[in-house]
Amino acid sequence: MASDEREQQALQKRLLECLKRPENLTCAECAMRLPRWASTSLGVFFCTNCSGSHRGLGVHISKVKSTTLDKWTEAQVAHMERVGNAKANAYWEANVRAGVKPGATSGRDACERFIRDKYERQLYKD
Repeated sequence: MASDEREQQALQKRLLECLKRPENLTCAECAMRLPRWASTSLGVFFCTNCSGSHRGLGVHISKVKSTTLDKWTEAQVAHMERVGNAKANAYWEANVRAGVKPGATSGRDACERFIRDKYERQLYKD
């Protein structure tokens, strides 16, 4: 097995451990269970539905990767371990009013609007 392959397996293992933390078991945006996508720039995990909205923000805001399909760097995994959904949302959603954040059954448009308000317009940040 090549060194690069071993390194990717080790990084993948750390990433999956990070996903097992209680705060990362649901999407940072809509609370859908078992997110499998991440923003390496924001440090959050999210579901497939919300991944499209994150991609739409542009890489200057959110750099999107699959937690299982893409290659990761040490720095990216370390950032995900340091931040995670709870810490990121404490900052980005500090001023969210009750009922504003979409739920797991909310439509794609509601999620898209919330994500844009949250990161692009920075309406709720601390």
